[in-house]
Amino acid sequence: MNSLLEFFLLNVPEALVVLMVGLAVFNKSILPKWKQGLLFSFLYGSGSFLLTHLGLSIDVKAFLLLFWMFVLVYWLIERKTWLALVICASSFSLFFISEFFIIIFFQTFSINLDEIMENKHYLYLAVWLYFLFLLIITVILRFLRFDIRRLMPKAKLNRYLTLLILVGSIEFFLILFMSTHFYLAKKNVLPLLYLDHVPILNWAILVLFIVITYLFWVYLSLTIDRVETETETPYLQNINELLTAIRSIKHDAVNHYTAIDGFLKVGMYDMASDYVKQLMRETTNVVQAVDGVKSPAVSALLHSKMAVCMAERIHFSVNIQSESQFSFVKTYDLIKILGNLLDNAIAATLEEVEENRFIVLRWEDTDKERSLYIENSGPTIPTDKLDEVFNLGYTTKGEGEGGVGLAVVKKVVKSYGGRIKVSSNNGITRFSILFPL
Repeated sequence: MNSLLEFFLLNVPEALVVLMVGLAVFNKSILPKWKQGLLFSFLYGSGSFLLTHLGLSIDVKAFLLLFWMFVLVYWLIERKTWLALVICASSFSLFFISEFFIIIFFQTFSINLDEIMENKHYLYLAVWLYFLFLLIITVILRFLRFDIRRLMPKAKLNRYLTLLILVGSIEFFLILFMSTHFYLAKKNVLPLLYLDHVPILNWAILVLFIVITYLFWVYLSLTIDRVETETETPYLQNINELLTAIRSIKHDAVNHYTAIDGFLKVGMYDMASDYVKQLMRETTNVVQAVDGVKSPAVSALLHSKMAVCMAERIHFSVNIQSESQFSFVKTYDLIKILGNLLDNAIAATLEEVEENRFIVLRWEDTDKERSLYIENSGPTIPTDKLDEVFNLGYTTKGEGEGGVGLAVVKKVVKSYGGRIKVSSNNGITRFSILFPL
């Protein structure tokens, strides 16, 4: 009779409350699935009742109950594996925290654990106190509409970083708790601590260490993949542009050879010589223009953009008088800045007639600031639109294209403490990037 009373007054309510607080972590209520909740309470309570009377150690019992709870939650309540796992982990964590505080509460009245277990009145009072504690937590979480999923970043990489920090913090807390526990026990400062939970904490520390190792491995793999992708993308884009430009230049070269051949056939040797010298000057200018660039990645970028400009009959001049060349900016971010600004300049310049197409890049240092200027011909940007060009989604291109590049540039420049300005007058647009010394 006592066992049956214990089952209905302790085990079943315990299962129901533990489930409720686990669901509350995700802002979920048990009411929509109250039938499944009752079945869960009966089955989980039966498992808890059986394991208690088998006389198993508390760590083995806790592990089996956690596994049994996961099976029941996955089968009856939530079919998403990770969601079921977090519900179970949250339930058990809050369960043990509340149990710990209740034991400390009894110890303040000089009532130890053995006395609680031997005296049924103490036992029922302790159990129902931590039931009440869990119910209060459930009500607070539901009132605040708390949902742990809102704390997780949307980006997959950031989610794993957040989990890594969270699990690492729990691991650190448990290790600190264990160290404090043994110190206080040794000094007899607080001799009535709940020592039976020590094996569980040891297992928890070991499991959390394995989880941290796994999360770190996944985070490291995702970071490497992201770096490779983000580094590879601009280079692939530049290579594609370079190949396109080479095909265009090859086509132009045939025209040049035809012109030279025509000069030679009619005996216009001076004209042929001048024509060849002009081509040589253009080629030399392209090569020499980026000789002062220190970063190989920036040099490759400028070469590819120059090739595009040559193919599109755009006069592209580069004047580099900067020693630093924004060396404090990461190469990937520098490629973002230059690539996006030059792409916009090329697109704008193509709207001009060939004889008016030009782009000027000037990079210099002064006593007060480091600066980069990119100037191009093209349509004048209205004065009332100048502040909008850096807004995400703003574009002057058709069919919804663009609207991202300048927003990215502004964000990168601001992240390094710089500022970006734009001016546009009489068909000439100028972007200025300035970093104070």
